[in-house]
Amino acid sequence: MQVCIAGCHTNVGKTYASAMLCASLGYDYFKIIQAGIPKDCEIITSFAPHSKIYPEGYVLQTPASPHIGKKIEKANYNAKEITIPQSQNLIIETAGGLYSPIDEKYCMIDFISHHHLKTLLVGGYYLGSINHILLSIEALKNRNMQLMGLIMSGEQNKDFDNFISEYAKVKILHLPFFDKSNFETIKKDFKQALDIIF
Repeated sequence: MQVCIAGCHTNVGKTYASAMLCASLGYDYFKIIQAGIPKDCEIITSFAPHSKIYPEGYVLQTPASPHIGKKIEKANYNAKEITIPQSQNLIIETAGGLYSPIDEKYCMIDFISHHHLKTLLVGGYYLGSINHILLSIEALKNRNMQLMGLIMSGEQNKDFDNFISEYAKVKILHLPFFDKSNFETIKKDFKQALDIIF
């Protein structure tokens, strides 16, 4: 299965969620577009060393919205021409939120829709996140895109989870912050919880 990991906002934990999914499921990894260095694939390699890492669709050195980095670097690419690797089991990570631009014409959600990708949305616990998450879910539903579930990253707040779950009728997985010291413990619990989605 090819699964897209999309965010409700930037810096909500998409790469760590991708790393955990790759490690738990044995999936390969592909980043649509990398904006800034170091590369996100380094985190994947650190936690899921057995996963195959495909080259990014495009790499920009500028740590900014890709359409800005593209202009600064005079890069030549088209979002619709970025090809997805032919891997049977693949985690595809976006950059930023659903409406973060890939180029001058298209956003991440356009890429996901164009390729008919099943999607896991990643959200976090911060002021305003419920709004960002619900707007993202609504955007996916309005395009009849398949939302598999929501991964909430960070220290769990059940009030957040309960409201989102009841309001949007979405399955929620909780992914605590992790590093090398607690990775295996978190992975064991997360892998068991994946049964509600996979």
